[in-house]
Amino acid sequence: MDSLRRHDSPKGKRRQRQVLVRIQTEKDKREVLKKGPFYVNGVLIVIKDPDSSDDTIDFTFVRFHATVMGFSPYLYNKFSLSKLKTLMGENCPVLVTDDEEKDLGFFAQELDLKKPLNPGFYIAENKFVQFKYINLGDFCYNCGMIGHKRSRDEFRFPEERDFNATSRTNVYGPWLRYYPKKTSHEMVLKKSVPENQISVLECEKTLSYAQFFIEIEFKEVYVCNPRSARITKPTHKFRFSCSYLDTTDSTSTTSSKAYEVIRREIYENTPFSLSEFEDKPEVIGNLVERMRLMRKNEFSCDDKWLTLKLQINEICKLRLVDYETVLERCRCPKLIESKILDLIKKRVEEKENLICLSIWEDQIRQLIEEVGCTHYTHLLDVSRRANKAIKEAVQMELSSSRCPIRADRSAVSILERYKVLGPDMDRLDPCMICVGEMFLGEEAIVLPCSHVFHSLCIEKWLQVGHKLPTQK
Repeated sequence: MDSLRRHDSPKGKRRQRQVLVRIQTEKDKREVLKKGPFYVNGVLIVIKDPDSSDDTIDFTFVRFHATVMGFSPYLYNKFSLSKLKTLMGENCPVLVTDDEEKDLGFFAQELDLKKPLNPGFYIAENKFVQFKYINLGDFCYNCGMIGHKRSRDEFRFPEERDFNATSRTNVYGPWLRYYPKKTSHEMVLKKSVPENQISVLECEKTLSYAQFFIEIEFKEVYVCNPRSARITKPTHKFRFSCSYLDTTDSTSTTSSKAYEVIRREIYENTPFSLSEFEDKPEVIGNLVERMRLMRKNEFSCDDKWLTLKLQINEICKLRLVDYETVLERCRCPKLIESKILDLIKKRVEEKENLICLSIWEDQIRQLIEEVGCTHYTHLLDVSRRANKAIKEAVQMELSSSRCPIRADRSAVSILERYKVLGPDMDRLDPCMICVGEMFLGEEAIVLPCSHVFHSLCIEKWLQVGHKLPTQK
């Protein structure tokens, strides 16, 4: 990069310096223009392309990338981009998507440096969409203008305060900065006690070969010292033959059968992105070596079944400004959805008016308020959810009117039950209801049609109707 010309502003005006630079390659120039804005000691550096088609270069506009928070997820797609622009109105910055951006939660905005930052906009009375700006340097916490460093000391706001639907004053603060999550992953392998331990011990001698029973537990861990919260994701269970650990001296760990099986079971079932482990084969390699050590130390001549728990944690380190927001987003959707389903069931049972949209909207809003998730109101499109609730309620009413016949209790009680033994695990198909495998010591039922079920699955199914899952 070569400096070609420098120009200072005349005396008496705010000091500005324009520097013309030459970048050697077109690719580097595109990268510089794309990755801005840039700062020197907190001062914004506005970079423009002198080869642009504009007759004059305006240094009062600069492109920022921002993430949109509080916008209904169903609008996060290319087809609804025009809808988003309409909602923003004439006085809001124009949103221009970056063609190379796959996540439409991020937008490029041309900001006017002569005007305050735009904190967001209201879609409705209490439905606020907030901007968080990437690479946002110094700005005034009083007026929102970029470059007012002195206001930082005059206006001190707690970083955990977030701008929400009920905050219409003091809108400028550190919450307008976007801080990417610092994410890491850890894998913890340890011995575990099976839930049906007595049953497993009774059936263990029927095994013809030694094997591990491994349960993978996925957890999201949000950390904001000294606080943290854990959210458990669905688990995955599988069997692992100890013979996979037998290798020759010439076989490397990463090419072994054990490595392939463990890696496949983790990557095909994880709800996380484990890309950081792609270049670290030693992570899964260490798990394989630990299992070899466990087989050597934990298995006796009579032991053929060892239960392990592999805990995979995604650790997200958050700033105070985002910690509470993330937790509420994780907690509220499930809680609200379960309450809405209860509401649908109640209204169907009490034979209320099921097709009045306004009643559904009012009751869903009231429900959100009762469970203490009012901050989530601006994230949930109430009208859209109310329309869906109408369809679900009508469908539930039609289903109940058909009066499905429950299976006779005496018929259910005489179904032959037996415990899954060693040879059964290799020959039985998965349960026809939960599609889960049959594991040692579990109680199963095989019907005359030869289909196999977990006892709990088929009993629960027959409480609803007498027809089997395989019958139309």
